[in-house]
Amino acid sequence: MTRTFIVGIAVLMLGACDGSSIVSGPPPKADATPNPMEAKIDALPPALQQMTMFRAIQDGNFTCQKIVQMKKRTPTVGKAIWDAECEDQGRYVIELQPDGIFWVSGVPQPKKRF
Repeated sequence: MTRTFIVGIAVLMLGACDGSSIVSGPPPKADATPNPMEAKIDALPPALQQMTMFRAIQDGNFTCQKIVQMKKRTPTVGKAIWDAECEDQGRYVIELQPDGIFWVSGVPQPKKRF
């Protein structure tokens, strides 16, 4: 499975960073408090949440004309995860990293040739 590092468009949409410092230590636990960026994404209207995930998919060089179904999964190792299905039936998993970057992986559909 190929993972593409994606700079979250949500970072640009939601404004500047909150000024918190980087802290080294053990990785977050599954029951840790949510990532502040996750909370901001959750606060967006559904249309903007879909646009954020659409941009993450597009920025990962995957094909997607329109997201037709999107669902947030239970966090894994403290990371927010969304499933998205595109109009062309491409299916993607979008994982929000602690630093606000999206990792996108999935089963893209081949580009149509005319």
